[in-house]
Amino acid sequence: RKALAACASTLSVTRVPRVGYRFIGDVESPASARDENRHRIAVLPFLAFDEETRDSALESGMAESLVSRLSNLAGFVVRPLASVRQVVAQTGDPVAAGVSLDVESVLAGRIGQSEQRVRVSFELLSVKRNEVLLSRVFNESLADIFEVQDAICDEVVREVSPRVDAGKPGAERTSVAAYRAYLEGRLFLGRFTQHDVERAVPLFETSLDEDPAYAPAWASLAECHDFFGTTGANARQHYRAAKRASTRALNLDDGLPEAKCMQAKIAWQFDWNWGRAASLFSAVAGEFPNRADVLIAYSDFCCYMKDEEQSVELAKRALDIDPVSPWVNTLLAQAFHMAGRDDEAIMQGERALDLAPGFPFAHFFLGLSYFSSGDYSRAISELEAAVASGRPDFPAALATLLALSGETDRARPMLEAMISAGDQVPPFARALTYMGFGDYESAATEFTDCVEQRDWHILALHAEPVLVNAAKGTAIPEILDALSLPERIPS
Repeated sequence: RKALAACASTLSVTRVPRVGYRFIGDVESPASARDENRHRIAVLPFLAFDEETRDSALESGMAESLVSRLSNLAGFVVRPLASVRQVVAQTGDPVAAGVSLDVESVLAGRIGQSEQRVRVSFELLSVKRNEVLLSRVFNESLADIFEVQDAICDEVVREVSPRVDAGKPGAERTSVAAYRAYLEGRLFLGRFTQHDVERAVPLFETSLDEDPAYAPAWASLAECHDFFGTTGANARQHYRAAKRASTRALNLDDGLPEAKCMQAKIAWQFDWNWGRAASLFSAVAGEFPNRADVLIAYSDFCCYMKDEEQSVELAKRALDIDPVSPWVNTLLAQAFHMAGRDDEAIMQGERALDLAPGFPFAHFFLGLSYFSSGDYSRAISELEAAVASGRPDFPAALATLLALSGETDRARPMLEAMISAGDQVPPFARALTYMGFGDYESAATEFTDCVEQRDWHILALHAEPVLVNAAKGTAIPEILDALSLPERIPS
């Protein structure tokens, strides 16, 4: 389309020649090639029967539970709920959403609660034929909501993929009070902001007070601490808490993909046991090949281990499952960038911004990719857009690129502010900026502190092309010797 548009722009307005095209090879999307024997389905957020008594946590929780259950079945590709919400908000129509999501069927439902009873209805719609394949209404005790979820999954499997084993019941049983607190916590955790994740923690703790053996709540609590650990503040404390919570979750239910993936991330980001992390990621990706979140986390790890080919392949597999996710598109851009394929990284980053204008991480990796390709002005513009999101770890990257590109007058006040902030700013941020100014001695001191504090971001010195090039010819790369990093971890 772009080629045709460029051609058209050069044509004389006085002559209108006929322009046409034809396909010279078989045309199919990557997803259709990979998903040939798997049923593609989207579970829409459940709606309320009555807007006045709607329960957002219950509506979201029903859909999320069904997505999780179906995603674990080998015969299905299930679009993640966050991406489905995004498309539904744009289309407003279940079948139109199904077309945009490139699925074969859509599950749409309603849910409502009255005292201690729950009413659930659902329809399974064929996207191609625009007709109802299956519908049913449940009116049960609220305590039986897990059985309702299982029944819906079983009926969907029998209708669209009867050869697939529906497997064991999908949700750990717990009390109504524990389940409700857990669902409310998931609502906040799913927003992925500092403030909302802070609000999620006490809700998961309340769920566990009600039922200390509720494994999903332990796994979600681990996700909260991992989120905080990634920001760098009190990282050691949070990663230890994430490790305890995910271990407890797996002791209670050894089949939770979120907890298994968390153990792999902790082995990478906190234990710094690269071989164990690779083994754990490989195992969980093999066990849950339809989970985009697992594949993209594995891809992220491979980026930092300089396994470029594997990181790109995993990100592409995640994109097959979740093609409209800004995060997955952005992490594929990261994989391209770290593999030195900046033209592809830029195209992929722009795709992420098409899906979610202003998405800060897309601006961030676009900035790094433009910098690597030599377009410093565009790089700084993209980093400025990322910083505008308020993320605390982006300003240091902007200051570094400013200094490396010669705009030291703009970078200097940013460095001085980091120095004045003391421990409120992680040493990695100051180290980057010192390196941008060519002050390698100060940078080395801060990077050494990163190793002592076990700040995994120092791995960027090993894998991020901008930093690798900036550190060439200095003693800084020697700091990584203490980490015993391999040149490349085999896939």
